[in-house]
Amino acid sequence: MPDLLRREGVALAALLSLGACSHDITRLGHGCAGPGGWCPDARRVADASWEYAQLAQNAYWEEAETSDKYLDRPYVLPEELKERYAAANDRYGFAYTIFDRFDADDRLSEVVLVYRGTEGPKDWWHGTLLGRQGPRGVAIYRMVRDAMDRAGYADVPITVAGHSLGGRIADHVLKKVAREDGALPETLSSYLFNPNASGNALTKPEDWSRPVHVSIAESGEIAGWVRAFSSDPEWDGYAIDCQTSANPIANHYMRRLADCLTWVAALDDPAAKRSALRNELEPPPAQGATMAAGGG
Repeated sequence: MPDLLRREGVALAALLSLGACSHDITRLGHGCAGPGGWCPDARRVADASWEYAQLAQNAYWEEAETSDKYLDRPYVLPEELKERYAAANDRYGFAYTIFDRFDADDRLSEVVLVYRGTEGPKDWWHGTLLGRQGPRGVAIYRMVRDAMDRAGYADVPITVAGHSLGGRIADHVLKKVAREDGALPETLSSYLFNPNASGNALTKPEDWSRPVHVSIAESGEIAGWVRAFSSDPEWDGYAIDCQTSANPIANHYMRRLADCLTWVAALDDPAAKRSALRNELEPPPAQGATMAAGGG
């Protein structure tokens, strides 16, 4: 993400003048005893979300093509996840990527629709301020769902995901679908990362079976001001202490959050460990876990 975030930070700071509502935020600790040091809640959340976090990073593919910065680097994905289509920015800056998950028999088992976050002025203007990207997110979800239903994949679930503005678009999709259909379908899940959303309520799942609707954010990152001072008191989620920085802009980057979630998941999940090694991830600075604690 470019330096535009610094200018966004000035505008978002104005939200501090608003009245805050009550939110149920679970902090995912890393001070527990045992290999790796991360607490059980943190490990469960990381295990459920690390792949979606990587997909949210890979949705910034246009930025990655023109940048050699580590924070813009895409992931080498697990073999069962394949990119199907990556849209370039439209005239309003809206973009998305579709990924397919296949099971051991090479059958389609999930479609992940990832909305891209802020890259430039179009996103700040048309996405955050004017809300023109949200309806586009709904239209793409409807198009994908309809195409899958007509092709005989009505039982295959869709997960919407996104980081920052991408999370706001996914949040808009949830709100719109729930209002138009009367309830969210059992075939729709969502994973939002550091979302600058303030509308639809997201609650923490009691378990991690489908459907899952969850928000995961880095403690102290800049979009937390939007969520904390939103008009929706039911915005629940998880906050994880992956960074040691006090800079709310530095803490907002998707790559840092995805690296951390993958590393924490690798303490128990062999697939996450393989991904961490394949992508040459370093331990998150908040703790000193060793890769030897992970699976084989």
